[in-house]
Amino acid sequence: MSPPDTPTLGFIGAGRMGTALAWGLARKGYAVAAVASRSRTSAERLAAGVAGCGIMPDPQALADSVDLVMLTVPDDAIAPACAGLRWRAGQAVVHCSGATELLALAPAASSGAHTGGFHPLQMFTEPETALRGLPGCTIAVEAE
Repeated sequence: MSPPDTPTLGFIGAGRMGTALAWGLARKGYAVAAVASRSRTSAERLAAGVAGCGIMPDPQALADSVDLVMLTVPDDAIAPACAGLRWRAGQAVVHCSGATELLALAPAASSGAHTGGFHPLQMFTEPETALRGLPGCTIAVEAE
């Protein structure tokens, strides 16, 4: 059963955290529609675990095609990744770094996008291992 009013999700960054979160959200009925990553191999791995998830040629193509962008890139890449994209009003973007302030998403906010932080308080090793820890995991949320 799909959650009500499910937005389409896209992941920019297909490392351990991005892959585990995408797989977990998809298994709970969320519409994980796309992934973009520096590594084609990582993007293919994430997409292989999510029915209907496409691999986008670049981050802007992903941002243009989804309602909610999950920035699951390394902490030091969050601000540059956000600043390098065109955002639209009403769209949402969140990062998953517990060490990065929402200020890193200011370019998206200034374009009218909703911004936030989504910080699972657990280690992310291999995606399948991380998935087992997500149910019941404490998650810090920072948003408007």
